[in-house]
Amino acid sequence: MSIFKRRVVRMVLVPVLGALGVPALVAAAASTTAAQVELDRILSRAGGRIVTQSDVRQARALGLVDDTSSDEAVRRALEDRWLILNEIGRAAPLVPVSEAELAARRGEWEAGGGAGRASVPMIGEADLETWLRDDLRIRAFLLRQFGGLPEGERARAQQEWMARLRARAELD
Repeated sequence: MSIFKRRVVRMVLVPVLGALGVPALVAAAASTTAAQVELDRILSRAGGRIVTQSDVRQARALGLVDDTSSDEAVRRALEDRWLILNEIGRAAPLVPVSEAELAARRGEWEAGGGAGRASVPMIGEADLETWLRDDLRIRAFLLRQFGGLPEGERARAQQEWMARLRARAELD
């Protein structure tokens, strides 16, 4: 409940109920702020999408991003993912992901412990397939953009490009 709404409850509802002689309702209305439970929270916005606390928990629990060492690392990885996918949408189309490539990517994810983590029903099969397909689209896009560079220079160029995307999105 926003601060404004709490003030309205305290300033309007509590005196009105008190005047009507409903002390139990007055006490309940006055204590509504103490009983609130946060279900989820928006952490940031990136690439036209929001990143919530539950997104971070899910990606971390399922090993959907490379660095799951902290919530901060997972949030950053999700932001980067949405920014890259947004750029893919603006670029020339990529070759569609084949079923064989998707099966191989799923095997990689499972070998990394993803299948064991998926025993908790946090993500549907279609959503997981979309995630893994997007992983492959991101790889193909980055290879197309930076694949002609020598390995050491490629990593540096990708980091600089990502920093520019984050700066443009005002994330850093």
